[in-house]
Amino acid sequence: MASPSQQRALAREIAQFVSERTPLRPRVAMLLGSGHASIANQLKEKVVLQGDDLPGRPLQSPLLIGLLEGVPVAVADAPLAIYEGHSAQDIALPVRVLRALGAELLILSAGAASLCQQIEPGSIAIVEDHLNLAGMHPLIGPNDDQLGPRFPDMSEPYARQWQDIAREVAMRAGIPCQPGVFATVSGPTMPTRAEYRFLRQAGADLVGVSLVPEAIAAVHAGFQVLALVGVTQQVLVGRPAQLSIEAMIDAADLAAPRMATLLVGIVAASSEV
Repeated sequence: MASPSQQRALAREIAQFVSERTPLRPRVAMLLGSGHASIANQLKEKVVLQGDDLPGRPLQSPLLIGLLEGVPVAVADAPLAIYEGHSAQDIALPVRVLRALGAELLILSAGAASLCQQIEPGSIAIVEDHLNLAGMHPLIGPNDDQLGPRFPDMSEPYARQWQDIAREVAMRAGIPCQPGVFATVSGPTMPTRAEYRFLRQAGADLVGVSLVPEAIAAVHAGFQVLALVGVTQQVLVGRPAQLSIEAMIDAADLAAPRMATLLVGIVAASSEV
């Protein structure tokens, strides 16, 4: 397992590798578990760097550099899944690479289940806070002060300014969008009924298997962070919570174009901030 200092050196090596292949310097970085395909297709002056070609192979999918609404962006596919056995340092590395590229805003997207009546399947939720119940933390172990502080402030991990911009973009586009607290669990099983009750009582509005470790690493690295969730199902306390894959796919198909529209609008707004 690479130490934080080794990760810093690797992130800088990758940034140099990327800079030699494109003149674009990303202002916005995106790790997208929802809306990726649409955003990838809309990039102009796109450079595709295969994950296996990058030094250290920090990504399992290609890294895309291009222009979106005239803004230079870096786009990678879904974050690494905890349940596939990746370490916290593995999950933090792509974030550190994107920061080394010079990006200042990191947008994370993921699919998740809603635990409240107001956030319906197919809608988009804006993460306003989180519960880290994944059993891992990307900052455990030695700290490299050049990556970030030993004790980063997590009182407001998701930038309020970007939450407001996301809400405004969603309102203009007619996209159903609500704020919520996101709980990350390790997976791969879905929570039990008792666990859903516990999550709701703990204050969670949404639950998924990614996003929070990346957000912690991003705050540590100095990113402004915005996290968006495509809601794939709704689980309400006191009602049956049987998993319907078909219903989840339908909800994901509804959320994906909404997510893409929202992402494009947010990136366009970033040119004015």
